[in-house]
Amino acid sequence: MSKYFQKMDQEPSINSGEKVELNASNDLTVIDTGSSSIHQLEEKPRKFLWWIPLRQHVHPLQFLAFIISVFVALSLVVYISGTQSQIIMGVLAIYTDSGDITGSLSLYSEIIAVFGVVVWSMASDHIGRRGVMSACIFIMGVAIISYPHVKNVYPDMLLVKLVFSIGSSGATAMMVAMMLEIAHGKGGLVSGCIGIASGLGATFSALCLFLVPAYLSVSYPGQNRGLVYAHSAIGGTAMAVGIILFFCMPKDSCKRPPVNHFKGFFAKLYRGVKATREPRIALGYASSFFARADEIIITNFLGLWVTQYYIEKGRCEVGQTCLYSLASSATLSGYAQLVALASTAFFTLASEYLPKEWAVFAAGVVGACGNIPFAFSIDPTSKLSLAFVILIAIGQYGMIISGMAMVAGDYSDPRDHAAISATYSFIGAIGIIILSKVGGVLFDKWMKGAPFLLLGIGHGIMCVMSIAIYSYRVIIEFRAKRRKLRNENLNAYISN
Repeated sequence: MSKYFQKMDQEPSINSGEKVELNASNDLTVIDTGSSSIHQLEEKPRKFLWWIPLRQHVHPLQFLAFIISVFVALSLVVYISGTQSQIIMGVLAIYTDSGDITGSLSLYSEIIAVFGVVVWSMASDHIGRRGVMSACIFIMGVAIISYPHVKNVYPDMLLVKLVFSIGSSGATAMMVAMMLEIAHGKGGLVSGCIGIASGLGATFSALCLFLVPAYLSVSYPGQNRGLVYAHSAIGGTAMAVGIILFFCMPKDSCKRPPVNHFKGFFAKLYRGVKATREPRIALGYASSFFARADEIIITNFLGLWVTQYYIEKGRCEVGQTCLYSLASSATLSGYAQLVALASTAFFTLASEYLPKEWAVFAAGVVGACGNIPFAFSIDPTSKLSLAFVILIAIGQYGMIISGMAMVAGDYSDPRDHAAISATYSFIGAIGIIILSKVGGVLFDKWMKGAPFLLLGIGHGIMCVMSIAIYSYRVIIEFRAKRRKLRNENLNAYISN
């Protein structure tokens, strides 16, 4: 197997049909000097599993390694978010204002994540995107090991959360950046693979990793000993996997001269915003705002709601690991993610073969139908709540897949890929900052389902936007065809 990866890891070079320039504003520009403006549509794609088109420089085994990295990163994100309520109420014995604490931790984490994306972009110029992805998984493992050893919320828990956020922000940014380099053509199938890997990672975390602290707490009774051992085992494994994946993932398709991304960050955002002249890219940005918030609110506030529910019922105590909460959270999240995985095939095929707006609309409808009624649930662990959580999970992954496919379509200029990736991640971070903080305050002051109500409203907004943008595009295309036909008839009349 090592011979395969040695052969695949040959140093990539700049494509002969492209010229790379570094302008005065430190922006990297790739100019296509070939006869076609979109070179990747001319090259013959490689295939993963005889179906999924990849760029020529990507070996199928390297693509598989990238998919595994997505699986690992998402499983770690879901695990630390899902067990955070055990740290707050179990290790630190805090019950009041737990929603505000959860929302504040997410807010500060995403503020750091915005700067983390810029730092990792600079680092990717030196160590490559696979190096950034591997380093981020390693850092997330370190943070998970440290989490149950905190003594207070501020500064201990906040610092560990910020370290994890630095790792997760880089991993998320590299998912989009590497997908833009790996995908050939429309990118719907590749984004579908990323969505499936994300779903499998979340399912694995909910059904398997969530139960590790429960089993170890039974085997090692005491003051949260099982939680400490579980975090140590999972974090240590993640660190080892991160190192191994570095040697397996694909290198960058071209050499990039190192640039100061802090100077060029706002220029990239400006270019990314200018790309919204294509309405489908604008819709992809909007989906990032709610898709990223979906992920954080579901993993953070679902476990928190369930833990508080069992404490109010007297089945768990503040200051101890709540085994009922771990089991119920694993059931709710695990089965929901497992069922939602079946829907990823629909959103993948819809993003590839149908108008991409249709997939976004479907994800919005399903997400709204799950979030809004679940927000008003009395018992978050009931069978009816499980049905709502399943719909929420389907809407979440549908929004991720369709949104990433929207920004990676063949209508986006390859020279703007870096700017689009940065803007996509930035808007997702803004979504988490706003919705998690507002949802956390409303969780304490109004009702436990308030964060999910915000998500439901957001999914409804996405439905309206997708219909409006698709209708606008159809009208524009119809007018263009009618104008072309009129010109052809006029030319034929003149020639006769």
